[in-house]
Amino acid sequence: MLKHRIITALLLAPILLTIVILGGHQWFAFLILVIQTAATYEWLKINQLKTPLAVINGFVISLFTLYLFDHFALSASLWIWVYLVIWLMVVLWLKNHRWGYDNTTSQLVVKSLGGVLAIMLFALSMNQLYAVESGNWWTLALFLLIWVADIGAYVSGKTMGKHKLAINISPGKTWEGVLGAQVLVAIYAVVLTHFLDISITKALLMMIPIALFSVVGDLAASLGKRQAGVKDSSNLLPGHGGFIDRFDSLIAAAPLYFFLLEKL
Repeated sequence: MLKHRIITALLLAPILLTIVILGGHQWFAFLILVIQTAATYEWLKINQLKTPLAVINGFVISLFTLYLFDHFALSASLWIWVYLVIWLMVVLWLKNHRWGYDNTTSQLVVKSLGGVLAIMLFALSMNQLYAVESGNWWTLALFLLIWVADIGAYVSGKTMGKHKLAINISPGKTWEGVLGAQVLVAIYAVVLTHFLDISITKALLMMIPIALFSVVGDLAASLGKRQAGVKDSSNLLPGHGGFIDRFDSLIAAAPLYFFLLEKL
């Protein structure tokens, strides 16, 4: 498992970084299309849609999202409200985590729709982020932010973790892990000001809330998988599980990151 995890990371990380830094918007849009299609397929499959329909829906929804980006100037101030409504519902779902285990038709429809919309907003915001001035570097900074938060949470959780964050959803996560992530992200935010045109105040006001909220995306994916009775969202990424397993935090964080970058 570890061998497969390392091989997959060594193969995919350079491709992702090359596309983000040097690929240009067409290649980046294709990358996001792939991630969105795979993540949407996985979420629909988790919520009991048959594989062929999940694949078709994932691809069609992703193409439609790209069409929206290409043909309409979507205001960040407009869709941030959609984002807030969706993720407020997610937070309420996490608080009332017993809802959804019956997997009735209505529960599956609500969970499927919420996930699809969240992934759509992720794709739209990533494309819009890449289109701003120095968008490739701001996009790279977002990827690094999520990775830094994950490292901080893992190290502090393993070494100091005692108080469980959400034992009924993701037993391995601790409050110490969350705190460790915030500390490392704060250091990252200060370092970032030496490479990008951003003040320390803005960097901290952006990075810390985003890293904190990315935990919600992680917990939502964990609860969705737990209610579906699966360990991983798929086996598309050997050693890592699926695309949702790898990008759940980014799906939650990206729209907020773009909004704060534009408005702060």
